[in-house]
Amino acid sequence: MPFTDEQLAAAIAQYSPRWKFFSGTRYREMPRTFALQLLALAAYAEPDRKVAGVQLASALIEKLHPLLGGLPADDEEGNTREPEAQGGISGWTHAAPAFTFLIAKRIPAVWSQLSDGERHRADLIMQAMAVAGHFTMGDANSYHVLMDGISNHDKSWNINITEGYVDVLIAAGLYFGAAELNAFFKQFDFDTFIAEADHMGLRNIVRCWTHRPFIRDLVMGGGRHSREGGTGPVPEGGISSSGRGVRCECFFQGFGLDESWSIFRTQSTRQFAKACRTEVAALAGESTRLLQRETDAKISPWEGQLGMCVEFETNDWYGIRSCLTYAFEGVMIQLGTAASMRVLGLWPDNAEGRYLEQGMAVGVSDLMFKGREGYRGWAHGKETIEGFEQMTERGADYIFPMWSELFSPVE
Repeated sequence: MPFTDEQLAAAIAQYSPRWKFFSGTRYREMPRTFALQLLALAAYAEPDRKVAGVQLASALIEKLHPLLGGLPADDEEGNTREPEAQGGISGWTHAAPAFTFLIAKRIPAVWSQLSDGERHRADLIMQAMAVAGHFTMGDANSYHVLMDGISNHDKSWNINITEGYVDVLIAAGLYFGAAELNAFFKQFDFDTFIAEADHMGLRNIVRCWTHRPFIRDLVMGGGRHSREGGTGPVPEGGISSSGRGVRCECFFQGFGLDESWSIFRTQSTRQFAKACRTEVAALAGESTRLLQRETDAKISPWEGQLGMCVEFETNDWYGIRSCLTYAFEGVMIQLGTAASMRVLGLWPDNAEGRYLEQGMAVGVSDLMFKGREGYRGWAHGKETIEGFEQMTERGADYIFPMWSELFSPVE
């Protein structure tokens, strides 16, 4: 019986998440988003189970109604409730609803209780996110911009930025089937899709994709795109990128959308790739360390073991980065996808599956320990002081049970 009554009661108590479109940035309700995903996983395993008198399938349906109901915009900006399908870093909170819709579709007691309009909106949202994934993470495109036409992007950036929409592609391939989804891509028409999304009240997607008119042409036909120089990730002299658009079959690092495990493996091996270290040199005389909030430990209990989260020892455009919240922001995506793969029976019971599970166990255990102790890290060229409370603000109460209740601990 995965997940405790306490975990599920907390997830049920959260409001249904919503999204908004803001140019050049993202709006996120992270605890609510991951509570929804946790509830979907539990409902798939035990749809008739009751927590505090509430059936899990019914609780999931109630959370899906406002998200898929086509409710009118409720603010001056015209925001509705669905993920705006920007691609790239918006995958922080877009992979979770993608897998939630996939799982809901595979629970007859849930899917049958949604209206035709709600199921159609789920299809449209999944198609929109798949297009955004194809455009920002697929092999055919290497653009340095998201679907809003404003936000910076690069497929080579750190995993918290890139994994979310890789995982969206996994979910979409399973939701539609790879052949059907690729057929949709090949026949995709931007104007027709925007008209249907608008008709169905999905204004976040419409406003995002039409915010800069040039996005339509890149999505439909590809070509080159240039950005002016600036600060941060854009070089002073500007940057140029190119692609084929989305009217072609989608691959990720050579894997097709029917190879969900292989695609997932590229991200999990990248995420849990480092030998555990506690003290990482940032600058001369500066290094990361534990803050000893709970014990007098100076190093992680898993020091030297393979599996540490990559963002405890990586770089950003200011230099060395070793940061608790950046590590968590990758793991929060990874664990939701891993849990979905496990409950759907897609995690292989073989040496490869066990190897990845062991690395994940080391990495998550190390992350949680550093969170409890507090971690003096380094990011954007300066010190960061963070602990478990920062992870909780991002949904840790719903993320970590997806690991602890479904996967094995460190051997």
